[in-house]
Amino acid sequence: MVGRSKQEKLDRLIGEVARGDRSLSGINDPELREAVRIALRLHKDSEDLRGPDDYARMRMRVRVMAGLRPRAPTLFDNAWTALWYLGRPAPYLARAIVISSLVLAICLGATVASADSLPDDALYPVKIAAEGIRLALAGSSADRAAVELSMAEHRLAEAERLAMSGRRSDALVASAIYTAHIAQAAAEISTQDDSASVGAQLETSFNAQRERAQKLATTLFADTSASSRGADVLAMIAAPSMAPGETGAERVAETAAALATDLADAAESEAEADAIAYDEEQSASDVQSLDAMPEAHDPLASANVRAAPTTPARTATTRATATPASRATTATSRATTTTTRATPRPTPDARASENAKAARKAADQARAAAEKLKQALAKLKNQKEHR
Repeated sequence: MVGRSKQEKLDRLIGEVARGDRSLSGINDPELREAVRIALRLHKDSEDLRGPDDYARMRMRVRVMAGLRPRAPTLFDNAWTALWYLGRPAPYLARAIVISSLVLAICLGATVASADSLPDDALYPVKIAAEGIRLALAGSSADRAAVELSMAEHRLAEAERLAMSGRRSDALVASAIYTAHIAQAAAEISTQDDSASVGAQLETSFNAQRERAQKLATTLFADTSASSRGADVLAMIAAPSMAPGETGAERVAETAAALATDLADAAESEAEADAIAYDEEQSASDVQSLDAMPEAHDPLASANVRAAPTTPARTATTRATATPASRATTATSRATTTTTRATPRPTPDARASENAKAARKAADQARAAAEKLKQALAKLKNQKEHR
């Protein structure tokens, strides 16, 4: 009990001195005074060992950060940051906006890249789809006529490039589709209030395009390379004179329809000529194979036939003297010939046939547009007469 009371007294004195209620010199017992002094000293040393205060830590951080030299972010860092932001729990609207923007940017890039594409290019369907969207979004007849004229200009530019490269069949299709768009634009113009003035402008533009095609055709005719094969296609565009009609739009539509029919007929003739040339080539190939077949069939027998007339005795002698190796070679040759005859002949290039069908379809569209224009003009005429 004595030791416990002394410990309690020491703790009480330490607390009083620490709080300032009692001074260290006010303790009469030297042992207790020394014990209190040592305890207070140890407590102060432990507080000093805790570390720097907040101000000291802030100063050290500022010094360390000032000495750093950060590097510029790389492409990988930017991509990772973008993926991190996309992966964060964000509102669905924000994600939809970001994804839609990316898809729109890709579509616009593909559309711009496909502007100069040709029918056999990978981006050509994108070009056609973009034109179809533009035509579908056109609300008024004036807007649709403008889109049709723009599409016609694109097809004419493609026909010129195809003709310059000597691709006559593809140039025929592009030219036929060009005339179909011209006829459809004329049909749209007929429903406008100022159709007379707009039709005159269309007629002027159509004649200017035909003059341009004629100049390019003259240049290609003088060229001795493969590009001269497509010169007649451009000459066909400029050849026919303007058809009769009451308005400029009607004259343009009738001329375009007749021109589209001529181009479709030329495309079908091209396909027929390609098929005939293929058949002749295959027939010549078959004749050559038949002429070369006896020597390839049995070389030993052919040599014996040329050496002497064929007799039963000589044939028996030849068969008797034939070695196993020559017999094996003859059997292999016969098997190869049988396999060659059993293999079906390759079909002609279907490109010309497909182009002929596409050109005929464009001609039908041009004729339908011309008939639509006639009906619209007849309806307007009847309305004026009843007034």
